[in-house]
Amino acid sequence: MSTTTQNKVNGAIAMYIKPYVLNFRDEKPTLYKLQMMRCGVITNDNIIAYAAQAAHVPESTVTLAQSALFDAINYFCLNGHTVQVPGMGSFGIRLNSKTAKVKEDANAESITRKYIRFYPKTSLRNMCSLKNISIEIQDIFGLKP
Repeated sequence: MSTTTQNKVNGAIAMYIKPYVLNFRDEKPTLYKLQMMRCGVITNDNIIAYAAQAAHVPESTVTLAQSALFDAINYFCLNGHTVQVPGMGSFGIRLNSKTAKVKEDANAESITRKYIRFYPKTSLRNMCSLKNISIEIQDIFGLKP
């Protein structure tokens, strides 16, 4: 079994200072707030290409592995299991249902909500802490911070 090494992902979240004018006040003060720059959606093709390059394997191999992984996750989730995805966390299907006074009334029609519950791994949650994120502030409005 071979292991791959990948460089630590470096980057910065692009932010800008957005002015807000409080028009509902008589003096109409301007306040400022940091906003994240809107970025595009990374498609499945981009993820496959990145993973293939990082693992030094063909994209078709990553596509097959992804398909097999999703099939396994679907199988286990649909059979009531919680699935752990290494490095990300665990998730599974959850249901809410109405209570019934009679046992026969507790059936599929009593289900009120179906949802997926995701429990992120600590390392994934820590990724969002300010000590792990570098911020790059861009002056798009010509404001001097």
